[in-house]
Amino acid sequence: MATIDILCVIDTNYLMSNVKGGKLKAGTLQSPTNLGAWGSSDTYIFMICDGQYANNNQGKSELTINANVKDIIRWTITDPSTGLVTNQTAHSYSCILYNFSSQSASGIITPPAVNSAPAVMYYNSLDNKDIPVAGTYMCSNWTSSVLKTGTVQYSWSFQVVDCNTNKVVGYFTWDPFIIIS
Repeated sequence: MATIDILCVIDTNYLMSNVKGGKLKAGTLQSPTNLGAWGSSDTYIFMICDGQYANNNQGKSELTINANVKDIIRWTITDPSTGLVTNQTAHSYSCILYNFSSQSASGIITPPAVNSAPAVMYYNSLDNKDIPVAGTYMCSNWTSSVLKTGTVQYSWSFQVVDCNTNKVVGYFTWDPFIIIS
């Protein structure tokens, strides 16, 4: 039994520049904007996992993972600028996963459940470069258990929060895969 961590990285600065430029709609909670498939969603979404679980498309929006029965799949989401205090020329957004959906998942994996847990991130000490400093924060993740073999195509939706205004500024969705052997 393994825990397979999948990190979804969203280029929200580029995504939101396309919303502001009129190329994309911001969507709604109930009707998020579909970012398309493959090359289209690869523009904004980068999914990564430990290499031993990657079937194909590591670092792209349509990551396919290999899992075994009894494995746990755990998804998290981030943005390269999440939480960073920015100047007037840059912007900071945060992403929140919601609404896992799949017609092919029933009986193959459990419906993902959200968890909040403390997490630790290390950063460089300004005084002593040899001693890292730990900072703790709360992290949300979604977990699912693998029940039996099969292939699952699923979709995730996510909210984009403007860190300067603390308001949700967009809702989007995309659809990767899981192969269970």
